[in-house]
Amino acid sequence: MQFEDFFQRVARATEINTQRQLADILGVGATAITLAKKRGVPASWSLKIASVFGINPNWIQTGKGPVYQAGREGTFFVPRVSARACAGGGSLDVRDNIVDEIPFATDWLRKKGHPENLVLMEVMGDSMSPELEEGDNILVDLGQKKITGRSPFVLGLEEGLQVKRVESAPGIVILLSTNPRYSSITLHGDEVDSLRIVGRVLWSSREYS
Repeated sequence: MQFEDFFQRVARATEINTQRQLADILGVGATAITLAKKRGVPASWSLKIASVFGINPNWIQTGKGPVYQAGREGTFFVPRVSARACAGGGSLDVRDNIVDEIPFATDWLRKKGHPENLVLMEVMGDSMSPELEEGDNILVDLGQKKITGRSPFVLGLEEGLQVKRVESAPGIVILLSTNPRYSSITLHGDEVDSLRIVGRVLWSSREYS
């Protein structure tokens, strides 16, 4: 999809009037906008705009069909991303492409945070068991990066993403697992500097087979 077609449709259906506003909503930088002009718009951008503003993603991509999706009143569609939060050891897929959208009641989401900051991720591993099991989907607020209380957080480390509880003290950060088989991890010095707070876990779902 050509960038100009995409931007014109988005500007028509939303309050977005500038490329800077578009970049802020998408959570990308000016370089990504420049690349989209040359290479085309990533499909995930249409899903993101559709989720935030309740627009029909097919209309964004093609200009055909209804501008807005029926039945979205009072519903916010949270993007589920392919990145997975590791609750154990090993490597994992850290791609952040949007794979689909999951509906939530908008009022319920607003009680927990800003809906536009939320994503769903799948849990890997068992270090947070039985609180979080492998295969659970977790609702993560990417806008909450300050370590407070006892909520789990999704963290970016050198080897990828992990979900842990976090305690901090001067010069150290301690990562805690719920599963007693896993020892706590203490980070010092440069290890602390390399830690990235991705977001706070607000909710989890579980599928029973």
